Amino acid sequence: MYEFLPPSVQGGLKNLNGNLLYEIRLRAERPVRVNYRGEYVFLGEDGIVRRRERAIVVGTEEIEACIFAAGDYSIYSCAEQMKECFLTTKEGVRLGLAGTLVRENGKIIALRDVRSVCIRIPHPVEHCADEVFAHCERDKLRSCILLSAPGYGKTTVLRELCRLIAEKYPEKNILVADERGELSAFDAGDADVLKFAGKRETFSFGLRALRPDVIFTDELQEEDYAAVGQALDAGLVVIASAHFGRDIRDFPHRMFERYVRFGRERIGQAEGIYDENLQNLL
Repeated sequence: MYEFLPPSVQGGLKNLNGNLLYEIRLRAERPVRVNYRGEYVFLGEDGIVRRRERAIVVGTEEIEACIFAAGDYSIYSCAEQMKECFLTTKEGVRLGLAGTLVRENGKIIALRDVRSVCIRIPHPVEHCADEVFAHCERDKLRSCILLSAPGYGKTTVLRELCRLIAEKYPEKNILVADERGELSAFDAGDADVLKFAGKRETFSFGLRALRPDVIFTDELQEEDYAAVGQALDAGLVVIASAHFGRDIRDFPHRMFERYVRFGRERIGQAEGIYDENLQNLL
């Protein structure tokens, strides 16, 4: 899974428990940092170090090589993803990229001079969706949205929830709208997966060509809710996630049957599960 990383970084990671590694941050000419056991620390040649002067430092050329390898040595095939400042490996590891956006006639045409890479490590977490499934989907399928600030495990729960629903409702056709190639990183059960298409395109193509009963999708943006509404109006169940860290009563899109708010205590542990009237079911 880490073959695209600079050799020095791969060496430092060998002494870590991969199940406790959630994020790797590379910045040109700066110490490498990792999120390990939920804490940001520096990465040294032999593993975790506390002092920045002992940390591994990567240069611009190493970052360029990392991106080239992550793109399976074909940057041209990943150009569309990079214009949106991300890249997903074939194993489902997502790289967030920071550099210089190049515009032509007001349109973004490329991302160049990448100097920062944020690598999110996907993990299957057994039983992480049990609470959400029990309160939202066990007796019947309902439209549902998982809400939290970034980094609270929404994608992990959504992925596991898809697998549980595929097992519980084998008669239902499930479509995974995987815009960034991360949601389907592990076993999503018996589902159809459409990768690297925008949500509006995926919803439109899926409705016409794949006849889904349920659509799973991750990280809804403001412009995506119209497509979600159309799918709900057509009688489909939509199960999604979105970044939202404020009071649940401030959430503007009242189209779902269940709303789930997560905290940081444990992946999948909900702070609140609300019905369509925003009454807490916990």
